[in-house]
Amino acid sequence: MKKHENKSHAIIVILNMIQRHLALILILCPIVSYGQFGVHVKYLFGQSETLDTFNLNQDGLQASVEYSFRLKQKRLEFHPGLGYRLTFNKDIYDGYFTSIDFDFNTAIYPFDFAGDCDCPTWSKDGTLMKKGFFIEISPGIAYQTLHRTQIVSDVFPFVLEKVDLESSNVILKLGGAIGLDIGVSEQLTLTPMISYTMLSSTEWANLDRSGSARTLDDYTYLGAGIRLAYKPDPKRRRRF
Repeated sequence: MKKHENKSHAIIVILNMIQRHLALILILCPIVSYGQFGVHVKYLFGQSETLDTFNLNQDGLQASVEYSFRLKQKRLEFHPGLGYRLTFNKDIYDGYFTSIDFDFNTAIYPFDFAGDCDCPTWSKDGTLMKKGFFIEISPGIAYQTLHRTQIVSDVFPFVLEKVDLESSNVILKLGGAIGLDIGVSEQLTLTPMISYTMLSSTEWANLDRSGSARTLDDYTYLGAGIRLAYKPDPKRRRRF
């Protein structure tokens, strides 16, 4: 019963966070230009010594659906996204993570901040690096679940025992990234990206190999991925 209440509370927290960001989007509507829909997929390389010690896999994938918009007069772009993140469930490890993430990605184009680029960038004069390079900051929130599949028995000879233990927490995220927008067509933009993300310190039940609770305070990961953005054709929309 308590587990169900915790999940319900976590869902409410995430929905409230999304609602606040939607309110911000509505406030910005009068001063923003264009909208794009996108998909962002990245491979994650975990960097936690704690998870290594407790033999939990930290490498995985994250896939997100995004809606993008930007300021009319400045190269400041927003890419809020809702995604699913996981680490791989492999037999050599004793557990893995899954997560539902909401990230409010904000990109600044330092070489063309005052430019008039109304994306896609390839339709304007200027070098690819000047028009397409950006730095992105990504605050976020996630509902993350630890799945422990094996624990070390507390009775000699201390062998591994198969289990099915779960614990969940709402965590905060803060990430940074660099990327380069590459125009594929008048409607499609392909963006390779490299990112780094930190997760907030949290106590997890079942984190220890014995199944005990421990604090995870060093979970970070590198990301290498691709964002594919689609901008609807305004001329086509006017026909209907």
